[in-house]
Amino acid sequence: MSLKCPFPHIGCENCDCTGITCQHLFPGLKVEWPELRGVSGLEAKRIIENDNPKVTCVLVPQGDGVLHINCCNRVLLRLPANDCPNGPVLNLPQVG
Repeated sequence: MSLKCPFPHIGCENCDCTGITCQHLFPGLKVEWPELRGVSGLEAKRIIENDNPKVTCVLVPQGDGVLHINCCNRVLLRLPANDCPNGPVLNLPQVG
């Protein structure tokens, strides 16, 4: 039985960058995690928030809408709707 994905309301720090183009905002910290595609959502969240404590991961079931606003304090993790939050990450995890 899968749990519902938590979808926290976090304040958005708007920016005009995503992924590697945000690197200047996070000197010495990671901003992209291509190696986490396919990893469990909960494990990916733990790794990302450890690698970059300035961001919060948001677990989003595939098909659920999210406003297309770049937030430099979040990383969206898309997971299968029927296996959230334990399913594999379907997107490229990146800041923005």
